Amino acid sequence: MSRYGLMQVHDGENAKVDVVFLHGLRGDREETWTQDGVLWPKDLLPQDIPESRIFLFGYDTGITHRDQSSVTKTEIHSDAEDLCAKLAAERSNTNTVRDPEFQASSTYYMLLLAADCREQEDRPIIFIAHSLGGLVAAQIVVHGEQRTEDSRTKSITKNLRGMIFLGTPFQGSSAAKPAEIARRILKFFGIDTQEHTLKLLGVDSERLDELTKAFPNVLNKRRTSKDPKDRIEAFFFYETLKTGWGRGSIQVVEADSAQLPGCGEAAPIRADHVKICKFKTVKDEGYSVVVAAIRKVMLPPDAFSSQVRNNPPPGLLQPAPQGLYRIVDTVFLF
Repeated sequence: MSRYGLMQVHDGENAKVDVVFLHGLRGDREETWTQDGVLWPKDLLPQDIPESRIFLFGYDTGITHRDQSSVTKTEIHSDAEDLCAKLAAERSNTNTVRDPEFQASSTYYMLLLAADCREQEDRPIIFIAHSLGGLVAAQIVVHGEQRTEDSRTKSITKNLRGMIFLGTPFQGSSAAKPAEIARRILKFFGIDTQEHTLKLLGVDSERLDELTKAFPNVLNKRRTSKDPKDRIEAFFFYETLKTGWGRGSIQVVEADSAQLPGCGEAAPIRADHVKICKFKTVKDEGYSVVVAAIRKVMLPPDAFSSQVRNNPPPGLLQPAPQGLYRIVDTVFLF
C-alpha cells in the first residue's frame, strides 16, 4: 500500500470541516502521528470532533541512503502543489467545494440542474502540520495568494480557516535558522547535510528565507480580513523538552523559532520534537490543547463579533493553562 497521497481516516455524518495532517521531513503519513499503536487522528480525534472529515497526507521525503545522490528529488513547493491538487480533486468529487476548473463548463451546470444541487458547500479546511510539514502548509498559503480565482490552489487556500503548527521552524533564532534546523533533522537520522542535499529537498537557506518572510505577511492579511469567512486562525505549538540524540540530547526547534509573533496564538507542549505530534490518550496535555485549537477554528465566523470571538463569554470557553481556549461544553456551535 502506498504511503503517499491522501488517506481518509474519518468521515463523520454531516461533516462540516476537513482536517488535513501533514508530516515533516523524514516523517510518515501514519507513523508520525502514532504512539504505542494509537494513531490519534483516527483513534482519538473523531470522538472529540465527530462532525469532521479527516485526512492524512503523505509525500516522499525518503532518503534511502546516506549519500546525497540518493536524496529524493522533491521540494516544498512541489509537495504543496501536489497536496492542493489531490485535496481539491477529493473535495470536488465529494461535492464539498466548487471546482473552479469544471464549474465554468456547461456540462457542470447541466449536472447541477439534473441533481437539483446548484449550491455546493465550500467546506472549511484546517491544516495540522508537524515540523517542516508546516512549511509545506505555509507554501500553500503563499501560492494561493499568487494564484487566480479559477485555480485549484486558490480553491484550497480561500477555504482554509485554521493552521495548527507543531514544532515548525519559521524564523531564525539565537540558535539556528530554518535551514540549519533542517540540517539538524537530517543529521539526527544520520543523513548527509551538505547544501546540495538541502537544495534537492527544497529546504536550503535561500528558499526557506524567502518563504518565511512571505508567509507572515500573507497570514496576517488573512487573519485581519474584514470578511469573517476569509480569516485564518493560526496556532503555534513548540516543544519544551530536548530530543535524545546519541548519548546526549538537543533542542531541535527553539521556542522563538517555532512562533510568529503577532500572527496567532503560541503555546508550549511538554514533549520533544518527535513526540510533540504523538498522543496516546485524550488526557494528554498536547492532545487537549490541539483539540481546543480545532474547536476554536470551528466556531462560525459570523456567530460572534471578532471581539467576542477573541474574548469568549464565561461558560462557553475557559482559558487553558497554556493561554489557549478550552471548550467546556461538548456541543458544537454550527
